[in-house]
Amino acid sequence: MQTKTIQPIHVLCFETQTSFKEIFQYVRVEARNLYQDAVHNDLEITGPVYWVYQGADGQPDTVFTLTIALPVTPPAHATDSRYRLKQLEAFECISEDLYGNWDGLVNTYGSLFGEIMSRKLVMTGQNREIYLNMDFENPERNITEVQIGILK
Repeated sequence: MQTKTIQPIHVLCFETQTSFKEIFQYVRVEARNLYQDAVHNDLEITGPVYWVYQGADGQPDTVFTLTIALPVTPPAHATDSRYRLKQLEAFECISEDLYGNWDGLVNTYGSLFGEIMSRKLVMTGQNREIYLNMDFENPERNITEVQIGILK
């Protein structure tokens, strides 16, 4: 677990309003489409997929903003992408890596929230999950970095 500053990141992204009850319709769909769109538009992919949650509180019915983002080099040419190009702003966070099945995310978040409470940090309402390695056939090989935004 560590506290760090993430520098701004230029991304190709999909954004929507959703809830945890409805979120599974985007799993294995939008990230794959982002990769295909980036290749189609000759964009240089510069990092793994980010899922950015703004206003999520863990409750199944709470509506929040979900951004699924693929880091890319800002293009010098016009694109015909159906996705938006934007910059994720600098981000102060406390983070922890999860090695293995995403069923462990609840424990990773619990550990981070416990640390935030014990250190009396203030959360920003934005969380990020960076999917460093995704293995749908062998989920024990997944590597996911969980970042919870905090005020500096």
